[in-house]
Amino acid sequence: MNQENILNIFQKIAKSTGLVEDIPEMHRRSSILIPIFCPETDWHNNSTDIKNWSLLFTIRSEKLKEHAGEIAFPGGRIEENEAPFQTALREAEEEIGLGKEQILSYFQLNNSFARSGYHIIPYCALISNDFKLKINKDEVNEVFFLTIQEILNLKSWSETRTLATFKREVWHYPIDIDDLGKFDIWGATGNILRDLMLRIEEHI
Repeated sequence: MNQENILNIFQKIAKSTGLVEDIPEMHRRSSILIPIFCPETDWHNNSTDIKNWSLLFTIRSEKLKEHAGEIAFPGGRIEENEAPFQTALREAEEEIGLGKEQILSYFQLNNSFARSGYHIIPYCALISNDFKLKINKDEVNEVFFLTIQEILNLKSWSETRTLATFKREVWHYPIDIDDLGKFDIWGATGNILRDLMLRIEEHI
């Protein structure tokens, strides 16, 4: 499977609908990046299985003021005069050492929001396999990878939560990570993950 065909699959995912949320009025904006990796063997073979592709997750530092210790994707607040994708790139480089030259393709997911009052603009990026992880311990405690198949195997569930007078369906992905413990991928991260997984499931 050559690079052109892998990129075509990635763009088919981009064109799917995913999870569309109503977003309440929020003045703070942030942007995140979901790094996704295709196995090395797929770049050289005539076929690929999306279920073997993997996502990178971070566990946020306990030192952070907001969402400390939670599972997230690299990202942060959009600075003045900064485009959302620039923010996602800047934060990914600061948190995990990901350079923009290692992004082969990307697309914007549907917007989401966090209970801390952020309107979130998420992106998904296909990353080259020469990426060398460099964790910034001031922002990230740990990182881990999950394949699409492992995410599909999680017992995901949703509930209705209320923020002021705004009702929202919130997705949860409970997970037990070896050597790290039990976590719940939920809230904005859970809903953004749900958006991506709905798109992927259309092409499995």
